[in-house]
Amino acid sequence: MGSVNSPLATMPTYTLPTEPTPAPSPANQPTLSLFDLTRKTALVTGANGGIGSAMTRGLADAGADIVVFQIPGETSTFPRDLAKATGRKISVYDCDLSDSPSIRKVIQQVFDDGHTIDILCNVAGISSGSIPILHEADEHKDAIIQINFNAVWILSQCVARHMIEHQRGGKIINICSLAAYKGLPTFSVYGPMKAAVAQLTNVLANEFGPYNIQANAIYPGWIDTPLAARFISDEASNERIVSTIPARRWGQPSDFRGITVFLASAASSYVNGARIFVDGGAHSM
Repeated sequence: MGSVNSPLATMPTYTLPTEPTPAPSPANQPTLSLFDLTRKTALVTGANGGIGSAMTRGLADAGADIVVFQIPGETSTFPRDLAKATGRKISVYDCDLSDSPSIRKVIQQVFDDGHTIDILCNVAGISSGSIPILHEADEHKDAIIQINFNAVWILSQCVARHMIEHQRGGKIINICSLAAYKGLPTFSVYGPMKAAVAQLTNVLANEFGPYNIQANAIYPGWIDTPLAARFISDEASNERIVSTIPARRWGQPSDFRGITVFLASAASSYVNGARIFVDGGAHSM
């Protein structure tokens, strides 16, 4: 039987440096200082959006400088306003998450510009638009897969390599979704891709844990952002959704500030591969 040439045989290998020994936080370190992000830099995708902007504000308030990846040509004033409000260094890069080679090119530019990334927040995503499976189109499905999963995978790979090479440890925070936990009708692409991000987070936690890199996932529930406007404006939909939330309210982007700082800081140095729901208890229903 003839041999078959496999593309895997020609793939380049990546040589890992000597593994650093993770250093636990000193037992006598003041508790509040564990949350201090001074001299840290966070890269955030989707920073100009609802949840992303709140997470970014939390990081900056805690002392982190920020690298923002935004949609090419976006004109949001958020980065400038954030720099003025917090005094932190905010750097903005246009990055087309729908194009994998472009992602790699932009992240390399970030490194070439001298940024050392300590925290990666994969927040950017697009909604499925509540399209039933029978009405879904390949073009739309593929776009969701690319931005909600492929971009997260690529950024995690590139930034983790950078973190390992610098031997400073690091944090990866991925945004999943309640739809990754529950089989919500009409979220037939969005939900499975967020579930894929959850499983990716587990793999990142396992592979990068020895290098003092912690990867964790946040599961937002029903959050009052522009993506949810169509549900909030529809009285029947709004009432039905709120009835499934034990807190009996929609979540606000500000609800993500504290958990983001926790997962980005030394306070969570032994938290790895966690799934944290920020959903008012909706996953328990």
